[in-house]
Amino acid sequence: MSETLLALENIGKTYNTGSFSVEVLKGLTFDIKQGEFIALMGASGSGKSTLMNILGCLDVPTVGTYLLDGKNVSHANDEELADIRNEKIGFIFQTFNLLAKYTALDNVALPLIYAGKDKTERIQRATAVLEKVGLGDRMHHKPNELSGGQRQRVAIARALVNNPAILLADEPTGNLDSTTTLEILDLFDELHQAGNTIIMVTHEEEVGERAEKIIRMKDGKII
Repeated sequence: MSETLLALENIGKTYNTGSFSVEVLKGLTFDIKQGEFIALMGASGSGKSTLMNILGCLDVPTVGTYLLDGKNVSHANDEELADIRNEKIGFIFQTFNLLAKYTALDNVALPLIYAGKDKTERIQRATAVLEKVGLGDRMHHKPNELSGGQRQRVAIARALVNNPAILLADEPTGNLDSTTTLEILDLFDELHQAGNTIIMVTHEEEVGERAEKIIRMKDGKII
């Protein structure tokens, strides 16, 4: 049996705005094991984005316990959350979030600067992950010289470069055409088979079906 990588127990999130309070997440309890490929699905307003922010240590729950890799991160402060994100989580966004002035290699190496790695190691590791995602011949190109699919591959390589415990992908195919979507999903399959733990937020059924398990949300609850 794979070991549990993250576990949520009775997670709730309430936002207070003036005299109003809105309960966005309501008593979520589930766990994800090392090496699983999970799709997180739900309509707009279901709470999946709020849940992803908590899973990605961009926010903390109002109530409940979140254990990530055995550590309770439910009440971590901003500095602790930033350290956890750098060490444990690789983010992949719908909009790629690449820096236009930098080459693919420089974009991928960026997280290693924050991790305190020297230049030689940064170049070696960034080169290796770009080759892994099939962009060994495009690493000196800037984002505007790459197709949408290639840009998303750069973003995936950047997410991988720190060897994170979790790859967290937010609508990773949302800006791609159907052919490129299939290529990126095939890449996710390869990463999953290589042992990566992947949590993918999507509202597209055919994308969600590529995962081995779907967590469906409605009105802040898992259905």
